[in-house]
Amino acid sequence: MVFIIVAVQKGLDAVKNGLKEKGFEVVDLETYSYPIDAIVYEGDSFQISYVSRNNMPEMTMGKRANYGVFIVNSFGKTVDEITDMLKTRYYSPLF
Repeated sequence: MVFIIVAVQKGLDAVKNGLKEKGFEVVDLETYSYPIDAIVYEGDSFQISYVSRNNMPEMTMGKRANYGVFIVNSFGKTVDEITDMLKTRYYSPLF
C-alpha cells in the first residue's frame, strides 16, 4: 500500500475508522496543518477554508511530488469505494 495521509471531516467517524483499518494515515481535516494527500468530506459543499498552504504538498516532496490534494465526497459511498478512489485517484473505474 502506498502511504497516503487522508484528512477526514469531523463527524465521519465510521469513515475515519474504516480508513484506518485499511492502513491509511488518517488525520482531522479541521485541525491538521501538515501536508496531506486527500480529503474526505460529506455534504453539499466543501469548506475550502480548511485547506491551507501548509496542507498542500510542495512540488518536490518525494512521493507527493507533482500533484495536489485529492478531494472525495463520501456521501453514499462505502469505505471500500472510498479506499479504491484514494488508491487510484479516480472517482470511477475506467471501462
